[in-house]
Amino acid sequence: MELKAMVKVGLLLFLLGFTATATTVEARFDPSSFMSQILSTTKACCDECSCTKSIPPQCRCEDVGETCHSACKTCICTRSIPPQCRCADITDFCYQPCTNDVQNEVH
Repeated sequence: MELKAMVKVGLLLFLLGFTATATTVEARFDPSSFMSQILSTTKACCDECSCTKSIPPQCRCEDVGETCHSACKTCICTRSIPPQCRCADITDFCYQPCTNDVQNEVH
């Protein structure tokens, strides 16, 4: 009988510890977090833009850098140093390329 009670107490403590840990770990993205409020670049541009073939197209800038472009509404950044940021906005167009090298490429 004593062993059964000890197992129940041990299981209860394990579950309490597990739920306490699970409630303190937030794996979801918080758009109001400090890292998502990183200063943006002054010029809205994008070197790597991909679009769907739908009408209207759904385009997303896939550039990764220390900041997002100035027109980005949802900037997602890693917590690394330096941060790696990517704009998660979906538009129906691509911004002008940021560098001259991309403008001179033949697609």
